[in-house]
Amino acid sequence: MRPSLQGLIRQLEATGELQRVAVPVRLEGELATIVRRVSAGPAGGPALLFEQPGAAGLPVAANLFGSVRRMEAVLGARGTAHLGGAFEVLLETLPEVDLVSLGEQLNQHPALISCRPVTVIDPPCREQASKEVDLLQLPFPQNWPGDGALAGTGRYITLGQVFTAAPDGSSPNCGIYRCQIHDRRTMAIRWRHGSGADQHHQLFKTRKERMPIAIVLGGPPCLTLAAAWPLPPGLDELCFAGWLQGQPIAVTGCMHGPLQVPADAELVLEGFAEPDETLLEGPFGNHTGRYAAVGSAARVTITRITRRNAPIIPITVVGPPPQEDCWMMLGWERLLAALVRQLVPGVRDLCLPLAWVFRNSAVIALETSDPLQVRTIIRRLWQLPWFSTARLLVLVDAAAVAPGDLLRVTWQVVNEADWQTDLVADSTGARLALDATRKQPGELLEEGPIGRLVSERWKEYGLL
Repeated sequence: MRPSLQGLIRQLEATGELQRVAVPVRLEGELATIVRRVSAGPAGGPALLFEQPGAAGLPVAANLFGSVRRMEAVLGARGTAHLGGAFEVLLETLPEVDLVSLGEQLNQHPALISCRPVTVIDPPCREQASKEVDLLQLPFPQNWPGDGALAGTGRYITLGQVFTAAPDGSSPNCGIYRCQIHDRRTMAIRWRHGSGADQHHQLFKTRKERMPIAIVLGGPPCLTLAAAWPLPPGLDELCFAGWLQGQPIAVTGCMHGPLQVPADAELVLEGFAEPDETLLEGPFGNHTGRYAAVGSAARVTITRITRRNAPIIPITVVGPPPQEDCWMMLGWERLLAALVRQLVPGVRDLCLPLAWVFRNSAVIALETSDPLQVRTIIRRLWQLPWFSTARLLVLVDAAAVAPGDLLRVTWQVVNEADWQTDLVADSTGARLALDATRKQPGELLEEGPIGRLVSERWKEYGLL
């Protein structure tokens, strides 16, 4: 059976990982507040299925990726414990790991070639076509009171996979961007500068042509992750998601342009990004705990909506951590660790703490504590796209502490760092790195042979 959003929901419900909310819930703030409070609970709380959100008549699923166990359910055999190792094996078979061409190198790897999407006829995502386009009738929530306060509505598509391609249909891209609903047929999409969608849109604007676009809700859960993660530029998300799930993704074509979308999607919105018109997007309540500022965004006109017979609409809610998006990045952390080990000699492992992850900050475990080598590694890390805007990097000894052991990392920082010599700032002061590798004199505490004796007799002591 092909992986799908509804298949994941059935699996989570069978294993006690999903809770239904049967009573009516308002889309303006109430639904998101429930999700935030549940997501902030122990171990991420359960996934939620709202059966009566607003008046749309379609259920909404939230927090589907919001725990370690649910991430394992999505990734299956490539769970977070094995993902980094599997990716590293793939990287090691490349002739060289060159950051500029890495995406295309991976696209041509036999492991990804075997997972290229396959086209199917009569896909589930085309079971129904709406007679008229009306985005306001779909259950997209307003997450924070001030969202969209200056223009349009406060309602957003937050987990939509946005599909674009170059004018000739090449270099397909799938990413997750904020999509603010302005009216029945119009939304503002604010893609990141330099992202795949932004590059495509610039090409169409140069030609003064409308850019075909498709926004997909649901489909294979691994594709949602691939779209959310900052994968190497040029890497085909559909192929990579197929590799993640261990089988090719089934796709179908769009009528309005050279785009392929997941056949098992719940809902597909098709339309065009206009070449010469923009809209205001925002403000938007963000993971920083503040509203992201209003800015100019692409004006997108939706011309067609198709769906399953009984679709479920996935959403995500962001705010101060921990929220679902933090858990989604666990898989990316393992991929990034494998990448950095190949690109920066001397790096053993890394951790993206939940509260730091969206500031590109990390704890990096090194094989060296030589101050000159540590500073060389810091400069190389800052040159990588994933750490080019990192507010803080903390460097520790791999032999002394695991980067994910944040209690011990903190202990290492306050005991080992010399604030006058070990705090490194870039020329602008916007980025900091702290060398917390071992430098203090004195013999380290070791249990020695007595530690082994205690371990052998532990049961005798009668202690837990």
